[in-house]
Amino acid sequence: MKLSVEDVSRQGSVLVVEYPAASGDPAARDVWCEVENSDWSGAKQLVFNARAERAMRLSVSFLDRNRIAYTHWVELQGGDWQTVWIPFEQLRPNPFFQPPDAKKGAPLDVSEVKDIGFAPQDPGAARLAIGQIWLDY
Repeated sequence: MKLSVEDVSRQGSVLVVEYPAASGDPAARDVWCEVENSDWSGAKQLVFNARAERAMRLSVSFLDRNRIAYTHWVELQGGDWQTVWIPFEQLRPNPFFQPPDAKKGAPLDVSEVKDIGFAPQDPGAARLAIGQIWLDY
């Protein structure tokens, strides 16, 4: 996997991820980014701009204060920048993975989110650009 930062005129600096084709390790293409502000309390949704070179399904994940893994899947169109909106009211715990120390059954608590992860959900190699991530209140 190759990571770089590029300056895109309308988007500013963006993270560019060049993903290899999928392997036997389902987490091998996860990219985790540390968040600047870990307290998302009061926010209604997570928002970011993304551009995939071709249409793809993308997973967006984070652990809340209770260490519960939340993952949301979005369908990206190929070639164009698009804004992705992830309303917190629609989030559900990831049905495929939970850390051993997750407080299962606890409600979503976004008062301490340390990292956010992105991963393509199709088997092919891909190039993806992710712009600034922000919270909508």
